[in-house]
Amino acid sequence: MAVRAVTRQPMRGHTLIEVVVLVMLLGALLTFCLPGLAALQRAAALRAATQRLHGLMVRCRALALLRGRASSLVFEQTAGSGWRCFIAEDGDGDGVRRDDLDRGRDRILGEVLQLENGTAGLGILDGRVPDPAGRGWLDGNPDDPVRAGRGDIITFTPSSTATPSSVYLTDYHSRMRVLRVYGGTARVYQLTWSRGWSSWRRSGL
Repeated sequence: MAVRAVTRQPMRGHTLIEVVVLVMLLGALLTFCLPGLAALQRAAALRAATQRLHGLMVRCRALALLRGRASSLVFEQTAGSGWRCFIAEDGDGDGVRRDDLDRGRDRILGEVLQLENGTAGLGILDGRVPDPAGRGWLDGNPDDPVRAGRGDIITFTPSSTATPSSVYLTDYHSRMRVLRVYGGTARVYQLTWSRGWSSWRRSGL
């Protein structure tokens, strides 16, 4: 039986210069990628917040049609400058009112959606933002992202009408979305705007 000699290759380590170069390359790669990753995270958070709120609006409209009485999406600002909203049902025929909610005449249906400040939430970016209706710049109180008439209440009726409303969401950096409720049809549409754009663009969820 022939015996084959096995020669061992000498092990080669990394020099200090190679390690330093590798660390520098990884640092440059992270510097290049991190802003893009942060932008993707903000975009995903804004989209998720919009989807949750849109889903609540659709449910509110469906409840009004199914139960034959007005249902409303009620918005309230929290102590930490965040927001919460919930669906309430008209119990005495005069629409959903805050005093009736306090007295128990109108009742809350389902869970309360918290929209706290974070990566995305209700809000309007600083500076000039175009009016989604195409009439110049967005005016009004920049600290009021819920434009729904009196009391920040959006009401959907059994006859498929609603309070004409616009609810603004932002990533607190460069992008916004708005959910617009059309009064005559009670349908909800979504538009997107980013800094540098001259107007809002129609977008899906």
